[in-house]
Amino acid sequence: MSRTKPYPLSVECLYTDDTRTLMTKGHHDPAEFIKACESWNCGPLDGWGGKVRHAWGRTVPDSSGDYEFLMLPAKPHARGAYPVTTIIDDADYDHDDKPDVAQESGHA
Repeated sequence: MSRTKPYPLSVECLYTDDTRTLMTKGHHDPAEFIKACESWNCGPLDGWGGKVRHAWGRTVPDSSGDYEFLMLPAKPHARGAYPVTTIIDDADYDHDDKPDVAQESGHA
């Protein structure tokens, strides 16, 4: 069984022309993640309708030059992959049927 490296909870904002995503490396408790996101935002996440999610990502350079780098979805434990906790600012964009992390872990 492989162990996942522990990561500090450090909020970063990733964005495209359509959405903003707050993320941190590591799978963190949803309530602690939201608290850190609100601290980053200097207040409540008004308008952030997405769900807190645990996923895996991989960072790659952006060859288009539009962004410094791209964070792409990755398979768990794949080469270069790392766990992430995320929330997106658009509930309509965050439309899949997967339950959010708070529901999965019993947090409201």
